[in-house]
Amino acid sequence: EASVSLALVTLSALLLGVLAGGYVADRLHRSFTCGRIIAIAGAFLLAAPFLLLAIQSEEKSTVLVGFFVASFFMSWYHGPVTAVLHDMMPRRAHATSVGVYMFATQLLGGLGPHVVGRISDQHDLQVGLQIAVAVMACGALLMFLVIHFIRRDGIRHRVLEAFHAEPGD
Repeated sequence: EASVSLALVTLSALLLGVLAGGYVADRLHRSFTCGRIIAIAGAFLLAAPFLLLAIQSEEKSTVLVGFFVASFFMSWYHGPVTAVLHDMMPRRAHATSVGVYMFATQLLGGLGPHVVGRISDQHDLQVGLQIAVAVMACGALLMFLVIHFIRRDGIRHRVLEAFHAEPGD
């Protein structure tokens, strides 16, 4: 029963979050060059306290509400991150940049369960999950560093313009 409730709540939140995140990010992008990055960072920061609430609570309704809100905000990044990659990369490198991004996130993200499990073995599962939330919050804060570099170097760095995916490109 708990797994069905959690799955329904999380899937609903993820669907709504992907749609809302894309909409909010595109609206912010109209006003700010880095609007999509702001949406990603803000969403991860908004998700963190609700994720901690869900992790620490023992009451079913609180866990479900916490996971719903956290999942809603955590799924905001899916659309905007691809749009940011397209904004930053020359058109001829869109597929390559998304491929490299997906490879890197899957490779590094795949370590998460292992690391949380190791921490859980040494301390307890709650500590491992809290550290995972802290890593997410640090990732959100690193988005502000990305904004700094974009303001300094521009949305497309001059070195990227020299990239050619195919001969004659």
